[in-house]
Amino acid sequence: MSDKNSWEEMCAEIQERSLSNTSLFEVKDTRALWSEIFKCLIFASDEKILDTQRHEIYELLKRGEPPKDILDLLRIGEGSKFKQTNYHVITGGKKNQKHRQDIPHFKLNNGCWFDFTILISEASKPSQILGFNFEIRFPEKFSPSFLRFDLNPPNHKNNVGNMRFHLHPSNEMIMLHSPPMSPLEILHMFLYGIEIPDKSRATRS
Repeated sequence: MSDKNSWEEMCAEIQERSLSNTSLFEVKDTRALWSEIFKCLIFASDEKILDTQRHEIYELLKRGEPPKDILDLLRIGEGSKFKQTNYHVITGGKKNQKHRQDIPHFKLNNGCWFDFTILISEASKPSQILGFNFEIRFPEKFSPSFLRFDLNPPNHKNNVGNMRFHLHPSNEMIMLHSPPMSPLEILHMFLYGIEIPDKSRATRS
């Protein structure tokens, strides 16, 4: 019989499928992933897909230490094995859940704009992507207004309902299972896979 328990079991199976392809979340190290992302963004800028200029990409794409709240989660999960120097983040712009255009971000030639954060553990070889968020916002008056892909770090308070890997379709309160995608695949989708209809097409539809 179909019921809430059946759905919860399905959620567990969906999440297991999403996270079972470990190659999606393995990288040589933080520097190597940063380099791949940098090349992708520079190429998109040179192609005029990305309105963000080369010098702006240098300013927006950073490597550094995770914020304290994320480090605290990792410390809880690992206990005495925790070593802060094992963890790094790559940031593209700044997290911007209030969707303010004055906060640094990447700009696309179709009017969309986005930012991202990626959490990486170098405690083992190959390095592991433990979490990320990629959020793209659409032009004013366009629906949906935004789309965010989240992979929550282990022990995150929002890891309920077997939805560690999920997306938010224009609403913070709605969480849907995400298709299994790596950070580079999501970035390529933002750059090349989202077509914004022009006004005439939007009017006809």
